[in-house]
Amino acid sequence: MSLSDTTMKESYTPLRAGSDEYEGTPENLAFLPESRLSLKPIWKKSGTLLLIAGNLLLFVVSLGFMAVSLAKGWSEQYCAALTSSYSPLLESTAGVIEYETVMFHGALEYENVYKGSPNKALDDAWSYIKHMGSTQVDAEVLPRINKSDIAVKFPAEYGGKYMSGIEVFHQLHCLDLVRKYTYREYYDMSENRPEEFTDSEPTLRKHVDHCIDMLRQYLMCAGDVGIVTMNWVEKFGIYPDFSTQHKCRKFDKIVEWADEHAAPSLPYNGGDPTSSADSVFLPTPPP
Repeated sequence: MSLSDTTMKESYTPLRAGSDEYEGTPENLAFLPESRLSLKPIWKKSGTLLLIAGNLLLFVVSLGFMAVSLAKGWSEQYCAALTSSYSPLLESTAGVIEYETVMFHGALEYENVYKGSPNKALDDAWSYIKHMGSTQVDAEVLPRINKSDIAVKFPAEYGGKYMSGIEVFHQLHCLDLVRKYTYREYYDMSENRPEEFTDSEPTLRKHVDHCIDMLRQYLMCAGDVGIVTMNWVEKFGIYPDFSTQHKCRKFDKIVEWADEHAAPSLPYNGGDPTSSADSVFLPTPPP
């Protein structure tokens, strides 16, 4: 046996079946038969195939989501519907939801028609944005907002829809009531007294407390995460800048929908529906 044959035998390390040493050093691999050089453990081949298949599946799913988003257009109505409880105003066909960038005016000295000492022009401005007239919705809306069909309904001859209101108008009513309550001297005068102030003092107090808590719940629910910065101001030191930028739903579009879906005015009972034989009376107000 030649010296070179002896060296080859000493350098050659037999590989066991299934051993990772197929991936061994170039010196060892140099002595493997060509057929064995092409072999890799079956689990490594399967793992590679699974990885490729998984990536392809993820790619196909991503394309599907992209196709759906493009089909829906990621419209403002669609995005609003994803982050809100159901309302017919959120339907894309309603054409209500439009957004605009608005800079809030937060300075203490800033004046507008909604703030300051009460007067007729101020009360008229609040009356408009409260928009307290009733609206009406179809029966299919009720289960989508987790409400029962025992709700107040208009007679069939007047459309047979359900009497309703829009949350933002109730919230503005509540804010206006709290505002008026802070000016009791003015609104206790007979010529200025709103209907709510004709209730007994305990009832009025409960009404105001109800309104404060409704606004609290809404503010916590909405969770405005806008950032308020601070400035150095002479004689004050650090002073907050409440004039912040917001993206707001166009209020006029909501008012337009309310007008288009206004409840019918009935020629009796002050324009409201009356109870009938199949009306269901709750023992107490809804909780």
